[in-house]
Amino acid sequence: MMTKRNICLHCLAKGFRRFGRDRSGTSGVEFALILPILLLLIVGTIDLGHALTVSRKIDEIASTTGDMISQQGTWTKTDVAKLLTGASFILQPYDTTGLTITVAVDDISSSGSATVNWSAAFNTTALTAGTTSTIAVPAAIQETGVQIILTRVQYKLTTPVSALFASVTGSDGYTFDRHFFNRPRVGNTVTYK
Repeated sequence: MMTKRNICLHCLAKGFRRFGRDRSGTSGVEFALILPILLLLIVGTIDLGHALTVSRKIDEIASTTGDMISQQGTWTKTDVAKLLTGASFILQPYDTTGLTITVAVDDISSSGSATVNWSAAFNTTALTAGTTSTIAVPAAIQETGVQIILTRVQYKLTTPVSALFASVTGSDGYTFDRHFFNRPRVGNTVTYK
């Protein structure tokens, strides 16, 4: 004979067995567990896309600026300043306040050392004439009496994701420091008035 208590336990056990076989909520639970990971991957991909876009733009600024300087034998301070300001617009729509561009025309000695002949800059201080080049000029492109145009572009991109993970990564953004070498095209030197 079954008592009320046995009937309740029997119903409870039967309910648990039915609940164990029921799979109707499984996909909802799995989706809830995977959703944060998927969102993190999407946001990370977008963030990395911004960093890659800025990297390409920084490379373009360095190569374009150096190429433009190399195409004329003489530059005025006003024209170089306009060129550097114009080159900064390549970075648009990103903020250009942290962008620095330095152009240095270096003399190469017979021993292979490079010293600054003249320099111009955007958002930073130009290098002083007569100082040693800040970046070593590769021996493969050195030629005594032929100047080297060194363009250096520096920028730091801070995104919401990089700022969020700053305590984990140790950096609150992506730092870019690119340089590009050119040789004069019209002669061996580029003068600056």
